[in-house]
Amino acid sequence: MDTSALKELFLNSKRKQSYGFTVVELLIVIAVIGILASVVTVGYSSVTQSSQTTAITSELEQWHKLFRVYKATNGSYPLPVAPPANPTTSGGPGTSADHRYCLGTGFPSSGGSNWCFVVNSGSVYRVAESTGAYLMSQLETAGTLPLNTTKYSYGTVTGPFLGYVSASDVRLGTVYPPGTTCPSGMIQEYSSSTRVDCFIRLNYN
Repeated sequence: MDTSALKELFLNSKRKQSYGFTVVELLIVIAVIGILASVVTVGYSSVTQSSQTTAITSELEQWHKLFRVYKATNGSYPLPVAPPANPTTSGGPGTSADHRYCLGTGFPSSGGSNWCFVVNSGSVYRVAESTGAYLMSQLETAGTLPLNTTKYSYGTVTGPFLGYVSASDVRLGTVYPPGTTCPSGMIQEYSSSTRVDCFIRLNYN
């Protein structure tokens, strides 16, 4: 065999070796890309939820600070309704939703109105954003209100809100994504596969 024939045989061998991936190799590459994509997606989702949880907690702490400043200035926490109205029966749907009052703005819209809390127990009870107007007008004297902030919403259930069950059971609450552990200093009020409700207790007595 002459030199030119050997050279041609060598070149043909090199060409065959450089012809792309085999089917098995392609499947392995696709599988690895799929695994990496799922890891990135889970990581991004976790970071997003963690960031949202931090923002929600920060907002509730800002409201809590305003309540404390108001009490330090005036000797007591602000009432959610103007006297002589009864906080346990006025505002929102009263006892049907733990006498809640919305704090802030930017709540979900439903039926042309904004609501911070909805209870469906045979009948639908909605707590309108406007229920917190009197309370916020008082808190505004203690500092800047945190309005239009980050919220977690499940339907029209969100936060923050004030729950005035009684003078000894006033709850400054908010709503977190499912799976959240209530931050230190907060109490879990409700937990499901759709949301977690946490609150700070304010003793008005």
